Amino acid sequence: MKTRIRKSSLVILITGAAAATFLIVSNQLAHRGEEQGDIARGKAIAEQTCLRCHMEFAGDPYPDPEITTAPPLASFGQRWPIENLEEALAEGITVSHDQLTMPEFTFTPETIADLLAYLDDLSQRADARPAN
Repeated sequence: MKTRIRKSSLVILITGAAAATFLIVSNQLAHRGEEQGDIARGKAIAEQTCLRCHMEFAGDPYPDPEITTAPPLASFGQRWPIENLEEALAEGITVSHDQLTMPEFTFTPETIADLLAYLDDLSQRADARPAN
């Protein structure tokens, strides 16, 4: 009788361990390829690309006084879920500001993750700002 209980306990233990291993592995496979962005690198990318036309926050001066309709980067998180911009950045954003076509940029998955981390940070800081 004790042998049967030990075997049952061992089977339950092995089954539980196998199920836990399966969950861990499937979670890792589901998130394989997802990049964790770096805010500082994202800001550097934005300074080279986006901040030539866009301001960081509403009320900041426009970097180019000729372009007055480029929305502030911090507003992106209020307009769209930030993660939804990943595909647009990968494929290329084609919009125009003040009859100027937005330049084409080529981003890697890592630079996209960095830029999205920076945009998310800006959105959170904009949300935390007191209303004027």
